[in-house]
Amino acid sequence: MWVEKLPNGKFKYIERYVDPYTRKTKKVSKILAKDTAQAQTQARKILNEKIDQNLKKRMYEGVIPKIKEEFEYVDALIDLADPPLFQNYFDSMDRSYGYKKHFKSVFNLSYEYAISMGYIDDSPLARVKLIKPVVTIDDKQDISQKYLEYDEAMLLINEIRKDTRCRQTADIYELLLLTGMRIGELLALRHRDYHSQSSTLDIHGNLHYLSGIKNSFVGPTKNTSSYRTIILSDRAKEIIETNIALNEIKWGFGEEGFIFVGNRGTHRVPNNLVVTLKKANERLGAKKINKNLNNHIFRHSYISLLAELGVAPKAIMEQVGHSDLKITMQIYTHVTKKAQLDIASKLNTLK
Repeated sequence: MWVEKLPNGKFKYIERYVDPYTRKTKKVSKILAKDTAQAQTQARKILNEKIDQNLKKRMYEGVIPKIKEEFEYVDALIDLADPPLFQNYFDSMDRSYGYKKHFKSVFNLSYEYAISMGYIDDSPLARVKLIKPVVTIDDKQDISQKYLEYDEAMLLINEIRKDTRCRQTADIYELLLLTGMRIGELLALRHRDYHSQSSTLDIHGNLHYLSGIKNSFVGPTKNTSSYRTIILSDRAKEIIETNIALNEIKWGFGEEGFIFVGNRGTHRVPNNLVVTLKKANERLGAKKINKNLNNHIFRHSYISLLAELGVAPKAIMEQVGHSDLKITMQIYTHVTKKAQLDIASKLNTLK
């Protein structure tokens, strides 16, 4: 965000953002009477709300065709669809709770759009309840099962890298570990998002594959907090620059090319990555890691890594794009408690 003083003595606050569908840089602005710390905070909040509103508008355009495809067997007008219709639909859906929750949020977007356009007055989805699976004591995992220790993560990554055909997969997981990105955010990255001189990476999009990878598309990030610019370590820069260089040689990509691409020059498939990850874990034999391995575990691993390095929770939250501190603090608290116990253990060895 930057400020321009106007001839009338007022101040114009301006912020840039990238339209995820056109990749064009756009601006939003707000004029305030003062240029103080309080005014800057107010302006930043207003500008973020404007960006979020604009991104949601673009999201409507992207998700409505997906909704039609998934919901095509139901013959109902949007203003006549009632809560029982949707409740029966979700109850009969043979999908995981997470998938249903995600898809309900997509439906919510279409209804928000219809309400904003004056087509309907309210949404029947507000009265639809998703049945969450009962979690028993045995099902509850220790928080340590939700992330990998740095040594565990690198053990897996190095095992993947032993297969020369999986070099890029190893790069993807190492970059997830070093940045805390969501897998969809990483796979949506284009050459133009990387800035070598400032050692930064713009996260302005997310790969949406709700209706299958064949119908996937790059759309907005998960929320306004997810729309961010992150600082990169030297190793993270090396990974990105290596893949960009290879893409330019093999595919002749310019700024619009994806950083991580498959054999056909398009973005990678998330599920295929997990298959490679789990096969590498099996090859570890006695060193096999007994945790539920998935793409998201590297995001949590990044949070634990920063916590061990003493980075403040607020700074971690901004780096990973969390809209609240809940998940960050769960991992942060566990890691710091573990560190305190280690201190006590070391003190007990003193004679």
